[in-house]
Amino acid sequence: MEAGVTIFERSCAYCGARFRVLAMHTPHVQDHPQEYACPDCGKRYEAECVDEPQVQLLQPRTDGKHDRYQETMF
Repeated sequence: MEAGVTIFERSCAYCGARFRVLAMHTPHVQDHPQEYACPDCGKRYEAECVDEPQVQLLQPRTDGKHDRYQETMF
């Protein structure tokens, strides 16, 4: 595997914010699930990479709210 960065954009399923994710990959180090959060509401996501992904907000939330995402145990 070559060293590099995977860059992708996504919209938050909770608040609608749009953000860019940069996930690092390194030779001789296996990728594993790393958590990252929506910069506006804090909803957690995962990416396969070697270190915590960097997240950059592109467009703010679109739901008109100001709350933080909260995991439920249902």
